[in-house]
Amino acid sequence: MSDVFEQAQKYDTPLLVEYYFRGEKIEDPIHFFEVNQSFLEFIFPSPAETLAMVNKYIIYRETHKLVISEHGFQMIHLWF
Repeated sequence: MSDVFEQAQKYDTPLLVEYYFRGEKIEDPIHFFEVNQSFLEFIFPSPAETLAMVNKYIIYRETHKLVISEHGFQMIHLWF
């Protein structure tokens, strides 16, 4: 999972990726998935799928945030 966070941090402009589980924001996703490894393997999109989505999402990074949950991916528009 750390590959996903490293990829998200490579860009000069903000790239906002948030993780949710059962409707609650996960404040520390790295720790959450270290403790709940089975969630990452069986409930959430795979790290490869997530990394692909982050890479695809790069063009929207200034206007949207990427939300990832056990239900998949959502793009949320940021209101400035």
